[in-house]
Amino acid sequence: MNNPEEVEFQFSTQKFEEEWVGKALKNFQEDGWFSGVLYRVKGGKEAQVYCCKASPGMGVDLIAAKIYRLRRNRAMKNYAQYQQGRHITSDKRYLRALKKKTRTGKAVEDRAWLKHEFRTMQMLYHAGADVPQPFELSGNTILMEFIGNARVAAPLLREVRLDPTEAKPLFDRCIENIEIFLSCDSIHGDLSAFNILYWNGAITVIDFPQAVDPFDNPSAFSLLVRDVERVCQYFSRYGIQSRPVDIAADLWRRYLQREL
Repeated sequence: MNNPEEVEFQFSTQKFEEEWVGKALKNFQEDGWFSGVLYRVKGGKEAQVYCCKASPGMGVDLIAAKIYRLRRNRAMKNYAQYQQGRHITSDKRYLRALKKKTRTGKAVEDRAWLKHEFRTMQMLYHAGADVPQPFELSGNTILMEFIGNARVAAPLLREVRLDPTEAKPLFDRCIENIEIFLSCDSIHGDLSAFNILYWNGAITVIDFPQAVDPFDNPSAFSLLVRDVERVCQYFSRYGIQSRPVDIAADLWRRYLQREL
């Protein structure tokens, strides 16, 4: 059995990072998912992503390890809004812990946050959405398809300058993805050019822990409108004119009528 310190890092790290990442990836390493950590990808508000070299026979060359930070080190903006109507547990002990906001309750809530993202990605991937293929979940870490190569990760959409001929097809595909999400009873809830990757002429949508169920969350429609508005706002720089509220309203109408 390997110790956390035995995870192979192929980039410069500090001891605390090696210990943190080693602990998070220990189970995956023991199960033969990867043979080393190639580099650190720019982190987000809640998690840090690492590019890992997949072990032979995994079917892919690279795997992304998304490691969530401890709650006290995370930015949990609008957390309560996203949690509205979400089922976390039926266990009465855990429900009491959640209500009292005890240490156990917070751990249960955090675990549910990760499981929700993993299950949402599974559902959307199989529905044909442009999301990374999720592989495994353990502890505070999700393994998923890596978008990029062994030297560099796919940039965020906001970081690239699109060819004018790409803009309209990519805009249309972004709206199609929002429609696929909705057809699966899911709204991203925080969609923007900050969590859409661009690689080889295609988009990949990431970051789904806050995704909401339209039936259960009273803020669902406003979140849908915001997602559409942010996508439209980004592509307006390429001269693409759109009516985001009308787009969102049409999607919502067709969703309620089960036409998606």
